[in-house]
Amino acid sequence: MKKFVVGMAAFCASAVSFAQEASNPAPAQAGNLKVYGVADLALANYRTSGQSKTAMHAGGSGSRIGFLASEGLGQGWTVSARLEAGVNMDSGTSSSTNGVANRVFGRQAYVEIASKQFGAVRLGRQQGPTYDFFPGYDPMLLPAMDAWGVVTTLGFPAPGTPSGTGSPGGFLINPTARTENTVGYISPRLAGVQGRLSYSVNEGAATQPALLEAGMDYVRGPLQLGVLFVRAGATPGAGTVLATDSNSEIAFGAKYEAGPVQPYFTYIRRASTDPTRARAGGILNDHSENVKLVGLVIPVSARGAVRMTYGRYASGAANSDAANIGVAYTYAVSRSLQLMAAVTHLSQDSAARYMVFQSPRPKAGESVDAFTTGLTWRF
Repeated sequence: MKKFVVGMAAFCASAVSFAQEASNPAPAQAGNLKVYGVADLALANYRTSGQSKTAMHAGGSGSRIGFLASEGLGQGWTVSARLEAGVNMDSGTSSSTNGVANRVFGRQAYVEIASKQFGAVRLGRQQGPTYDFFPGYDPMLLPAMDAWGVVTTLGFPAPGTPSGTGSPGGFLINPTARTENTVGYISPRLAGVQGRLSYSVNEGAATQPALLEAGMDYVRGPLQLGVLFVRAGATPGAGTVLATDSNSEIAFGAKYEAGPVQPYFTYIRRASTDPTRARAGGILNDHSENVKLVGLVIPVSARGAVRMTYGRYASGAANSDAANIGVAYTYAVSRSLQLMAAVTHLSQDSAARYMVFQSPRPKAGESVDAFTTGLTWRF
C-alpha cells in the first residue's frame, strides 16, 4: 500500500510541476480518436433438473462499441477519455448496465491523465483492479458467461453485497463488474512489477458501500504472479435493506505460459459469507468462504489450444458448496477472430441451487451441464 501512496504522491507532485511549466510547454501532439469494438456471440444449451434451455448470448468477451480520444501534452504527458457501450448482440439492447436502464456507456466512461514516468490517474466508471486481475489467472480467459467452466462469476458484484439471509450469494466479488464514481491509479511497470489502486465513493448512499481495490502483479518472461485486495465499507441500510458491516477479500494468482502444458492457479478468500448486521448483534454469517481454481492450457497447434479448469467453492454455509469442471477448445482464425467450443459440469451440495449463467435454476443439490459454441471478433 505504501508503494501506491508514494506513487500517487509522486504523480500529483509531477502534475503540479508540469502545470507550473505550462507557460513554456513543449509542443503538444495532435489529438486522435480511435473507434473500436467487439462482436461476441455464442449459442449455449443448458440441462438441469429435467429441464433444457437453449440461449444465444455473449460467450467470449462481451460485445461493445468504444471511443478512445487522446492527446499528447508534451514532456511525456497525455490526456485521454474513453466511452464504451456494451451491446447484447442477440437483441441489440444495452449490456453491462448492472440493472440501471439509463446507462449509455455502461462498460466504461472515464477521463485519464498519464505520465510515462509516474503512471496514470483515471476518474469515472471503469474496469478496476478486480476486473483486470481475474482474466490473467483463468485458463478459460474469464469470459462473460460461466458455461466455459469457471465458478468465480456466480455471485454479487461486490463483497459488500449481502444476501440478507445468512446464506451464501453464490460467490465472492463478480470479476466482470465495473465500478463508478471511482478514482483509479495505475503505476508504471518497474522491474516487472505494476500496481493498481482504486477507490469508489458511495456518494452518501445508505445501501451502497464505498469500495477499495488494490492489485499488484509481477511478470518475468512466461511467469506471472499477482495479488488482489478488496474491501467494501459498512453501510447503515435504509428501509427494508438492512445495515452491513465491512467485508474484504484477498486473491492470489499464478500462471506459466510456456511449454507443452501451461498451468494456472487462483485462490480467493472472502472474510464473511454474509456481513448483514443481525438485529440481536453481530452479523448473519461470519464464516469465511473461498474458491480454489486450477487449470491448464495445452497448445495443440499454432492457433488452437485445449483449455481445462477445475474450481471448488467452499461457501461458508452448511451443505452449500459447489465444484465446476470445464473443457474448451479455442482456435484463432486471425489476430482478431477467435472460435470456441466448451462444455462444463457444475455439481453442488444438497442445499445449493447455483445456476450456470443463463441456465434454468436447478433443484436443490442437482447438477447443471452446459455446452456452448461461438465466436469473438475484435475490430
